Amino acid sequence: MPRKKSDKASQMADSLETSVKTLEETENTSSNSDSNPINGETSAKALKEQIDDKPKKKRKSVPKRIIHIVLDAGRSRIKVVGIYDSEQTEVIVLDSLVCETDYTPNGEIGSFTLGKANPNALKGKKASELTPEEKENKKDIVSHWVVGTNARYQSKPFVSMTEGDEHKIKYFPVLALGAIASLPDLYELSTGVNEKNRSLTVRLTTLSLANPYTLKQSLQDCKWLKIDGIKYRINFGAASDFAGFPEGYGGALYFKALKNEAKVFLVFDIGFGTATITEYSNLGKLPKRGMCNPNGGGGIAGLIREFAEVVAQVDSSKSIKPSQLKEILEGSQYENEKVIAIAPDGRDIGKQLELAIGHWIKDSPVTFALEKLAIMGRRSPVVCCGGGFAIPPVRQMVVQELKRVGVPEENLIVPDSPGLVALSEMKRLYNVGDKDEQQQAA
Repeated sequence: MPRKKSDKASQMADSLETSVKTLEETENTSSNSDSNPINGETSAKALKEQIDDKPKKKRKSVPKRIIHIVLDAGRSRIKVVGIYDSEQTEVIVLDSLVCETDYTPNGEIGSFTLGKANPNALKGKKASELTPEEKENKKDIVSHWVVGTNARYQSKPFVSMTEGDEHKIKYFPVLALGAIASLPDLYELSTGVNEKNRSLTVRLTTLSLANPYTLKQSLQDCKWLKIDGIKYRINFGAASDFAGFPEGYGGALYFKALKNEAKVFLVFDIGFGTATITEYSNLGKLPKRGMCNPNGGGGIAGLIREFAEVVAQVDSSKSIKPSQLKEILEGSQYENEKVIAIAPDGRDIGKQLELAIGHWIKDSPVTFALEKLAIMGRRSPVVCCGGGFAIPPVRQMVVQELKRVGVPEENLIVPDSPGLVALSEMKRLYNVGDKDEQQQAA
């Protein structure tokens, strides 16, 4: 549809066109009266050129800005980082909780409105039968979500990823978009000339044991997000733009950066549900995964159950909720060869936690992982990472156990931030190697 001229521009154009016609008439009159026609013809031509050369308003064009989002959606925590223009955002950590609400609360981390393509948009209903809301949203399916700790406080039932084995897959789109919505500089990462309608061009990388193609397909129908009143149209690109790497791959990149000459090394990642041992080749620009043993049930969830049993046996009258035990565990310390853990009522239950960790190490699925490492760790370096190693008493007692069974101390590598290294070190992936190498590593 052609743009409408302003009143002033219209008047100017009409005036010029009238002048041209007047001169053309003058030219014809002059010709009939044997006057010189050249001046009239030249003036009319000049005025026509002036009309044609009048500057036209050009549409502003903003180039796409590609943001690489690296996501680790675990059963207990969601971690996300954005990488763009050789810069990296801070690592954002959220609880793996989701809640569908009646509206989107503004100003809350992890809250957003989601617009999904309606598979039945062209079927059944006629245009005259659509509700005003459906027309306004162009037949998209609209829902409102809160992801993270705030999901607990929405006066609606919330879902924890720890409640079901398939929840991480079922709710992956909501977890992923909630993590993206939590990035503090999302507006600056978007493009567009309208302050309220922006575009996000995202290339998503996941750290997961799940099939990356399945995860990509689950995002296919997600068209836009609305966060704090700003609508972001989101483009995830083609299937080839979606990358999936093993859990703990950042730990492998961390080891690669150490310039260690070992040809083979191991990454031992203790998460919430698993205690995964992954073998990597150290040859080439990027580490390549070999054997992977997840040891399901060997994660921190098992330790929390063990901790609850020990606490209940000591004083059953002072029960502590599992959610509180998780917070106590994550806030515990190891000082002067002593475990310190403070209960909600101020009691120090460090001895109970130490006992629980000991039971967990000796009689749970993590025991199988430690038995494997007792052999493999003697000949290959081991990078210790994951949320389990971020807990000082767990880190101390697991490392002590590996040393006790014969793993050399120099083979045990614990990064400064073991809970975040698997994600934060993914930045190295965008500085070395090409796309084909990344796909081979995945």
